[in-house]
Amino acid sequence: MTFPLAGLLRVRGAQERVAAEHLSRASAERAQAEIAEQTAITSLAEISAQIDDPRALMAMAAARAAGRSTLSDLQTLVDMRRSAESEARSAHVEARRDLKGLERLESTHRVETAKAELAAEQTALDEIAVVRTSRREGSAA
Repeated sequence: MTFPLAGLLRVRGAQERVAAEHLSRASAERAQAEIAEQTAITSLAEISAQIDDPRALMAMAAARAAGRSTLSDLQTLVDMRRSAESEARSAHVEARRDLKGLERLESTHRVETAKAELAAEQTALDEIAVVRTSRREGSAA
């Protein structure tokens, strides 16, 4: 006997794989954003503090302001990527839970089907034994 929810089990399996893919992508995007943030922090730290003339002072101030603006944008992006990763993780956990529930039902169904088949086989064997016994008793009399 086939599992009556086999189609749903296949759909849930596909949904879990899609959720896992989304989680993987979100994790990679978060990691890339964090690397970009660290690169910006390193670049800002490398801006020389030595000032030789007024133009250098203006250029350094502009570079720091642009760097801080970029860093602020990158920090916002990192926060967004972390949030997206958290949502993807939650969706994956839920999809995994749904899949596992159906897998447990399928496992229970297989066990029950095997028990029913064994019981039917035992009943058939018992009937054969009863018929043979009654034939022997009838021929012995």
